[in-house]
Amino acid sequence: MGKEVVQNKRIIATSFDGALIDSEEAIPMTTVLAIDACRSLGHRFVITSGRVPTSILAYNQDFNFLDYVVGCNGAYIYDNTAEKVIYKMPIPKQVVRNIKQTFESFSILYFCTPDCWHLYVSTIYQEKKDKVMKSEIKDFNQFLSKNKNHIYKIELHFTSEERAREALKMMKKLKLEVNFNLQVFSHAYIIEVVSRGVDKYEALRIIAKREKVKMKDVVAIGYGYNDIRMVKRAGYGVAVANSCSEVKEVSQEVTTSNDNLGVEKILEKVSQIN
Repeated sequence: MGKEVVQNKRIIATSFDGALIDSEEAIPMTTVLAIDACRSLGHRFVITSGRVPTSILAYNQDFNFLDYVVGCNGAYIYDNTAEKVIYKMPIPKQVVRNIKQTFESFSILYFCTPDCWHLYVSTIYQEKKDKVMKSEIKDFNQFLSKNKNHIYKIELHFTSEERAREALKMMKKLKLEVNFNLQVFSHAYIIEVVSRGVDKYEALRIIAKREKVKMKDVVAIGYGYNDIRMVKRAGYGVAVANSCSEVKEVSQEVTTSNDNLGVEKILEKVSQIN
């Protein structure tokens, strides 16, 4: 006999890089089975990420374990079961242009559409191009004309924290209708920009309303700076052991790291709750 569906349906949402996938960018099979066990009980599994949506959906091709994908830090929500986009909030064209003109000589820029990172490097910017180049922009005006309603996130890449901090100050002075945060990695400093009002927590509110789940029944597992509000305001916020200190400070629990099945252990706990 199969497991009975629980009375209190929950949403389990996890960050992707640094949380669900390990250092080899793989999802352990035992974790996939733990996700399946939660879903068989009626819970919903959500990945929240700064990545473009198709980059996450690629992991779902061999094993269908996803209910929702929140891409571009909440600017794009895809219902995998219904196979349709349920929310999208692109960055206004003029804001995109302002950011490009302000920072093109200061950083490497990525303009994110649902299916691709589009790289723009000014001819006067001398830093080496990022290794994860997907598609290089040759003519920015032509690119913007074609994608004016499809740019959901902008990334500003730096190798120096000093330059990244300086760019943050510049961003604040622009007073644009955007949300932005600084992500710190071992190899880079990345400022992520989305439209005002967009973040992972707001995306979870949209999904919770759609699924008729109260926010107190949302479990959020985070890793980076773009997860702070999600972890802080969800019903139960969890940080992986390798997360930044700011995420740990607002969490209710710190699980093990992404290389030690941290997300899987939380999934097992949820499965055991009546």
